[in-house]
Order: sequence, then C-alpha cells, then structure tokens
Amino acid sequence: MKNYDELTAIFDSAINKNAVAAQNLSLYLAQHPETSGNEKNSSEQHIKFLTDLGLNVTRNFCDVPYSYFANVVKKDNAKYKMVIIAEYDALPEIGHACGHCASGAISLLTAATFKEIADQIDVDIDIIGTPDEEFDGYKIPMIQKGAFEKYDFAMMIHMGSGTSTANYKIVSLSAFRVKFKGVSSHAAAAPFNGKNALDAATILMTSCGLLRQQLKPGAIMSYYVVNGGVVSNSIPDYTELEFCIRHDKIAYLQEMKTKLTNCIAGAALATGTEYEMNYIGYEYSDMPFFKTGTDIVCDVFNELGLKNEPTMPITISTDMGNVGYACPSMHPILAVCDEYYPLHTVEMAAEMQKPTINKTINNGAKVFGHTFIKFIADKSNFESIRNDFNKAIKENH
Repeated sequence: MKNYDELTAIFDSAINKNAVAAQNLSLYLAQHPETSGNEKNSSEQHIKFLTDLGLNVTRNFCDVPYSYFANVVKKDNAKYKMVIIAEYDALPEIGHACGHCASGAISLLTAATFKEIADQIDVDIDIIGTPDEEFDGYKIPMIQKGAFEKYDFAMMIHMGSGTSTANYKIVSLSAFRVKFKGVSSHAAAAPFNGKNALDAATILMTSCGLLRQQLKPGAIMSYYVVNGGVVSNSIPDYTELEFCIRHDKIAYLQEMKTKLTNCIAGAALATGTEYEMNYIGYEYSDMPFFKTGTDIVCDVFNELGLKNEPTMPITISTDMGNVGYACPSMHPILAVCDEYYPLHTVEMAAEMQKPTINKTINNGAKVFGHTFIKFIADKSNFESIRNDFNKAIKENH
C-alpha cells in the first residue's frame, strides 16, 4: 500500500479523465432543476454517468424513488467500507440555490476517480444517490432499512460561499401544519353562533411568543399563517399554520413538540374549535461532532490551499444529520466563491452556472478524495472516528 502523498498524487492525476463530464452534468442540472421528490431526470443523469464508467447501478435503492446505489470499489475481504453520498434535488422557483447540482457532480467525480485507481486501495467504496433532501429527507427511510450501518465512514460535500469549513451546527428539525376547524357565522348579525378558527390561530401564535422565553438555548421556532380566513364579515371557520421547530439536540426537540402541542390544544379549547396536526416529511436529527473527521478535513483544506475555518457559526438542518447517527460521517462546506451569499438565494443559484464552478467541482473531488485517502493510508483513523461516534451516540442519547 502506497503512502498518503503517493496515493493523493495518483488520485489527482486521475481526476481529469472524468472532470469535464462531471462539470457538464452539473451545468445541465443547474439549467434543468427538479424539485424534491421529482428528480426523475436528475437521477437518470447521475445513473448514466456511473453506467458510462462501467458500474452496475441499482435504481430505487431501499425502495426510495429516484435513489440509486453502486459499488465503486469492491475488494475481497475488505475490512473497511466507505460511502460517497450524492444529492441532486433543487428548490421550487429558485432552482439549485443549495448547490446540489455541483455537490452531486463532486460526488460522481470522486467515485469515477476512485474507480480509476481501484487497484491502489484496499477498502470498499460505494456511492448512494439520495433524493429529496430539501423537503422530506429521503435518507431517513434508507437509514430505517439499515443502509448506512455497515459503513465505517460516510461523506458528502455541501456548497457554500465565502469560506469553506469542515464543520458547523447541524440541528434537529420537525415541520408540521396545524389546522383549526370552527363554525362560520355572520360577523355582525350572529357572531355568537360562530367558533372562530382565526382566534385559535391568534391565541396559538401568542402562546408561542410567550413559550419562547421558557425554551432552552438553541431552540428555534418559526411559523407562518397558511390560511387565515377568506372574508372580513364572516367568522373564519378554518385556519392553517405551518411550523418549523429546531434544536441543537433531537432529544430536546421532542420536549419542544410536547410544549407546542399543549399550546395548540389550549388554543382549540379556548375557542371551542377542533385542531389537527400533520407532519411534513421525516424528522431531521442533529449531527454528532466528530473531532477526527473535522481535523482530517481541515488538514485537507489546508494542504490544498483552500481558505477555511475548522468550524463556523452556521446553522442548518439536513438529513445528513441522521446519517451521522447511523455511521461516522462528515458533511463539510466548500465555498464556490470568495463573496458570501446565504444559501437558498438567487445569488447562490447563479454561481452554479458560472464557469468558475468547474474549478470548485475539481477542488471538491480533491477534498473528498484526499479525506478518504487519509483513512485509507492510515487505518487508525477509522478506529479514532468510530470511538468519536460511539462516544457521541452515548452522550446524545
């Protein structure tokens, strides 16, 4: 087995063979975005890229529509298994403002390059395409079926701007809609015959404002009124609100849900209305902090001369957090430009179609590949991050 410097030199020299194909795929997806749960063409473009490499690809992996799975490197009696994760869904109206077109291309280019140098490494490497990260979180049904438990290390690179970072705050999330159903009546002639669903919504929002004082640090609660009634001279018999709650730890998120449910029930009781809660998608977990992975990714950023911070005060929610509780995982951010833009903005979407994104994709593959090679060249890193994982699971649950 060659050492780290030798393996990374071989990896870097092999990137160019498939770089243009990966770059072209990223641009195509940026110009043809598909929203969460609708990634039929996007997944097929990924699958075509992999089958063109000669890989055998399984569609609808774990019975998840538009997902895929492929062995990239398969060794006899390999002790360690690693997995490359790819995303490719876009946002409504704004397109690839989260950069999944480019991050997915990075994952594909990394897979292609490891296939080229498969004879130089002694671990198994797979790639899993995971749709619908932005809305439902379709990594979670894969996790529920045990898809990630066999891996010693999983990784996906997320796009960002300004400064790259190895780690940041991934927080747990639960989203749901609340419906209040009352009784309509004329607002002047017989308001006393009505049961005001808008009053219920108003009481709930007031309760939430007061509840915030009693929540632990790290709690985030946001909501908006989906339906507040239709006319002013009639008692509203129906209102609907959408909630998104977050916390640093998923255990406390459950407490938040209980407190909020009490507020909802109280608002309904006070107004004589009925309520209904409907959850949106799967519940996202926080992500454990893995010091071994953070240090390794920081070293790789520095070796490649990429401006970075070990950790940054960024807060997001993603189903990669759930993967972090299934196996040791990392989800670093790679900046696509020097200027800072928040995610999910038109500026970030525009960056995906600039020629400069091609260099980012190449750099991303190097970050990905070099990180994997840190483990491949020094197997003690697998044991270190497994210890981090076991400690985090014990502490967080």
